[in-house]
Amino acid sequence: MYYQVGNQCLEQHQAENVYFSLVVPKITEDGKIIKPEYNGKDWKIDGQIIKADLPETDYRKFSNDEQGCKNLKEWISAKREKDIYVCMEATGNYYEQAADCLAEEYHVSVINPLKIKAYAQKRFSRVKNDKQDAKLIAEFCQTALIEELPKREKPTEQQYSLKRLLSLQSQLLEQQTSQKNRIKAAKDSFVQKIHEKQLKELENHLNAVKKKIDQTIKSDKKMKELTKRLETIPSVGKTTAISLMSYLINSTFENAKQFTAYAGLNPHQNISGTSVNKKSKMTKYGNRRIRGSLFMAALVAFKNNYFPAFTNRLKKAKKPKMLIIGALMRKILVVAFNLYKTETDFDKTRYQTA
Repeated sequence: MYYQVGNQCLEQHQAENVYFSLVVPKITEDGKIIKPEYNGKDWKIDGQIIKADLPETDYRKFSNDEQGCKNLKEWISAKREKDIYVCMEATGNYYEQAADCLAEEYHVSVINPLKIKAYAQKRFSRVKNDKQDAKLIAEFCQTALIEELPKREKPTEQQYSLKRLLSLQSQLLEQQTSQKNRIKAAKDSFVQKIHEKQLKELENHLNAVKKKIDQTIKSDKKMKELTKRLETIPSVGKTTAISLMSYLINSTFENAKQFTAYAGLNPHQNISGTSVNKKSKMTKYGNRRIRGSLFMAALVAFKNNYFPAFTNRLKKAKKPKMLIIGALMRKILVVAFNLYKTETDFDKTRYQTA
């Protein structure tokens, strides 16, 4: 059993040590100081053993299936608590069933694992196991600001299907690149032919996946319209538009700042006093697939000068090429978010002159 002290979940002896060590001493009229004292075994006041009345926390394991979710709901309900927030890490697709099931009754937030990792480092956590991870996630959820805990909306079947297809496409593309490298490195003609056959098979799979992605998008009016809208942005092709659409339509970003932070394209400053003044750079604590899809779009935008006022302003400030491309990635992302929210196509007079 664990007990809550502030925002920490601790075992009983640890919880009592922290709790009683924070108690402010009292001074009686005759000048006597009364405060909890620890004798190595128990906490006492005036020789009397005392116990802290702290809220209990608990640790339970549930199977990641329909019955497990039902049991978890019953366990939560038995606590008779109000305004319950459920937090979990985004671990592949393992969280999806639990998140969708619990979201029917509770506020569910799916947290970027990097945030939990950073929180653990801040707490100097030295233990890594399921129990410790659950405790850290619970503590993070309790201490986080409301805006850091966005409510998860259950995706439609088409949105789930698209997400999995895009993930498969990404895996196949990585395999395709590896296979091409093996062909170049092959010194034996027989080995080279085998690799070429495998490459051909991968290309067939990629074509099939691409066809299925197109069919899935066409079957959903919202996805189809948003993809076409994003393609009106100069330098954004169909592949990038589909990638951006899948994240926009499956998320609950309230503003462009949240979307850029999710993608890891928000600037990171490292300044402290007069001794530390490093150059700002992107955090990269976000989704690498979004950044990957935006890189080529930004490269095309830079080469063809699709955002002249923006690019020239950075060039005038003598910013290096890669920094400008990074800034263009962020700009394209912000424009995409604005088109999604306003339900309008790209406006040259608004976005290319700023």
